[in-house]
Amino acid sequence: MKICIWCSKKENYVTFKKLAHTIPQSLGGKLTCENVCDSCNEFFGRKERGLPAVEVALKEVLNTSKYLLLTQHKDIKLSRFKSEYFNFNYKNDSRTFKFKMGYKLRANFQSEFARRFRRGIYKVFLEERERQIGDAHNDRFNFIREFSRYNLNDYPVFVQVPKFKAVLYNTEDLLMPQIRFTEHSEEIDKEYRFYNYPLMGHSIVIPTSNQFMEDRFNAYLNYLRKTDDPFGSELMPINNIEHLDFRFNYMNRR
Repeated sequence: MKICIWCSKKENYVTFKKLAHTIPQSLGGKLTCENVCDSCNEFFGRKERGLPAVEVALKEVLNTSKYLLLTQHKDIKLSRFKSEYFNFNYKNDSRTFKFKMGYKLRANFQSEFARRFRRGIYKVFLEERERQIGDAHNDRFNFIREFSRYNLNDYPVFVQVPKFKAVLYNTEDLLMPQIRFTEHSEEIDKEYRFYNYPLMGHSIVIPTSNQFMEDRFNAYLNYLRKTDDPFGSELMPINNIEHLDFRFNYMNRR
């Protein structure tokens, strides 16, 4: 019997008829999680109080990164994507991105947008965890359910700050994004209760437990520095959507 990983309702109380894409289709996601009920699946694509849906916040930002990276490939035909929240300027290679005026002037919009982005990152993690490993009902993930699905409390999402002027990515993962759970990632999860995964040229890091988070964060940060992680040994919390360098501005810094 199917049990929804978000609301814990069984299929004799809720339906599981629609495909629940772990990564939004608008980003190229094709993989689905069977244990997401229709109600929870629809929730992630629904606006909240005039603010973007969780999935929309995720795709609006990451589609920008995806587009910029794919423009480097002359053999890939691209169509410009439309954005509800951003104005894009591709002329003269300026590549400027700004919030549209109606959102730019709205108080706290960037932080609210970033909150929904963070909830989307956790949503992808838990649904892929269930699809690949099947343990998303574990109690240690309750904090993810509370935050991502029910907007309760607040939990961090970090991005590794690149050490070099280079974007490390796999073209196939840009066209059909996915995350992977490996023997190495399981070792790191067991040791530090953190998980990192590349997404559209960014290395995203999240905690996988809310117990002793500060102590474990310091230990994980020391691990990154000790191993001289090629993706970066410093972590930037995404409290404002501009904290994620989705335009890869660091490539142009001297």
